[in-house]
Amino acid sequence: MKKFFLCATVAMLAICNAEAKFNPPVNYITNSQKIAMYQMNMYDADQDGKLSPEEFGNKSQVASTRETKRQIRQAKKAGIYQAPDEQFKTIDANNDGFITLPELNNYISEQTKATKGRVKYY
Repeated sequence: MKKFFLCATVAMLAICNAEAKFNPPVNYITNSQKIAMYQMNMYDADQDGKLSPEEFGNKSQVASTRETKRQIRQAKKAGIYQAPDEQFKTIDANNDGFITLPELNNYISEQTKATKGRVKYY
């Protein structure tokens, strides 16, 4: 009986140490991509596929909910909060004056990694 438990324990340890690999399907969408697409659809008034400073400014003028205020407090506490104009400059990686979907996605995924997913204010 002791041999059985010893073998079972060794087998369990071998299974636990195995690395699982996730091979996403071709059409897999990450959470940051979902958020970026949602925000782009929500605030891109002229539907040109990019956010102008005015359209991005409308994002901050949306009625503040309790959840939004909580997320802003968390971002300030984590030291990653930026005013909307600073945030626009940070997101606009190529400095063309517009935010595209890939730029927004990169910013969101960087913020998620920096806070380990705890702060969700973008």
